[in-house]
Amino acid sequence: MRRVVNEVRRVGMNRYSSAILCILLLLLAVPTVNATITNWTCADDGDGAIVMNPATMSWTDNGSHDYTLSMKGAQYRGAANVAGDFTTDSDLDPTVGIIEDISNDTTFDWTDYHITIGMSHAFTFVSSYIVTPDGWTESFGSVLSGQPIPNGGTGWVGTVDYYIGTGDPVAMGDDGMFGFKVSFSGSTAFCTEQNPSPEPATIILLGLGAVSVIRRKRA
Repeated sequence: MRRVVNEVRRVGMNRYSSAILCILLLLLAVPTVNATITNWTCADDGDGAIVMNPATMSWTDNGSHDYTLSMKGAQYRGAANVAGDFTTDSDLDPTVGIIEDISNDTTFDWTDYHITIGMSHAFTFVSSYIVTPDGWTESFGSVLSGQPIPNGGTGWVGTVDYYIGTGDPVAMGDDGMFGFKVSFSGSTAFCTEQNPSPEPATIILLGLGAVSVIRRKRA
């Protein structure tokens, strides 16, 4: 009788193990599905704070629904906006690296650079991917929903902050390369707001200049 019970248990366990194995094989056989980006647009907002060169924009399909959008431009002042959209074939999650090669055409050297990006759909930063000037460091802010998007409306907003670290400032007339990658769900509009910061010595000089202007006006 005991032998019969043990045999029944052994057969039951074998069937249970076989069922688990079949489920695992089915899961492994199903490929990871992501959305394909079928169309994209990107441009500056035309206010002159930043001017992107459309001829330099390149779109690369890296495979496995991973893309890179690269572009060049010149920045003349802060609160500069670049906007566009990505059209996908489903509400799944492709990834896009956005890389900007920006000429410093402001009146000061850059030691910080801050990018706020807003999207009309939920997104996350791919923190393992970042492009900075040599020696610079970066910090990702949390992505929050229901926030004001830089060019109007509300949606999901996150920040990437770049700091000089052990590198050199992006001097006036030089270029700085800044990039990050996002993963998002479905077709979405996006807009970035980009703000460089001057080195401390420049801030002091700007402050002294402002004080002298105020004194002249009072005199």
